[in-house]
Amino acid sequence: MQYNNVPKPIRATVRALKYARKSGLRLFGAQYPRNCTICGRTGRFFSYGYPLAADTICPGCLSLERHRALAICAAQEPLFEGKDLLHFAPEPSLTPFIRSKGVKSYKTCDLFKADVDLRIDICDIALPDQSFDLVLCLHVLEHVPDDRKAMSELKRILRPGGMAIIMVPLEEGLDETYENPSITSAADRLIHFGQEDHARYYGRDLRDRLRGAGFSLREWVSKEPYVLKHGLKRGERVFLCTRVD
Repeated sequence: MQYNNVPKPIRATVRALKYARKSGLRLFGAQYPRNCTICGRTGRFFSYGYPLAADTICPGCLSLERHRALAICAAQEPLFEGKDLLHFAPEPSLTPFIRSKGVKSYKTCDLFKADVDLRIDICDIALPDQSFDLVLCLHVLEHVPDDRKAMSELKRILRPGGMAIIMVPLEEGLDETYENPSITSAADRLIHFGQEDHARYYGRDLRDRLRGAGFSLREWVSKEPYVLKHGLKRGERVFLCTRVD
């Protein structure tokens, strides 16, 4: 009864501290062993991201949920073998994994990174038409100012029947992607879009945007038994986007 007389802001603080104490070990040093599909390590993963999520990052190779999901998808069908591949914003944990999959050629690119093969703006790709069989674009489109232009450019550089593998932060509860050009500061973007350099939060209409750019879609979804075993984000999707001519 005495606790009910405590001012609500203080009660909220106490509840938050209790949760932090109970979940702290689970978040910072997870209790459930996971298996990494990138490096093969089995053990405890650690928390990562904003908001903080448990069992996210592999301490062996630093792979994240999306990387391990892609590896499972690639194990179920030959995505990389024999392909000329262009990888946007290459993740260090993925590059050696992809090189080991029998690609015909592998080029990395980014607009800002120095340690890539090509300096490329995804909204204005300075490459000839039909240059690649496969484009890898994981958690990139949410950063760019004009994602529709980027999607069109991805299609242009793909050969007929080529594929773009795309992943983004996706909220299936949103009918329409949330965008607001007036949100420009890093602090406001963090609040609105979940990261300081994001430009949008995708909803279900991502599929319409991709089809409108000239792709047909298939989706691989993170679900059991893979989520628990490999530390995936439940319901995360790998979009396999094939060029339609």
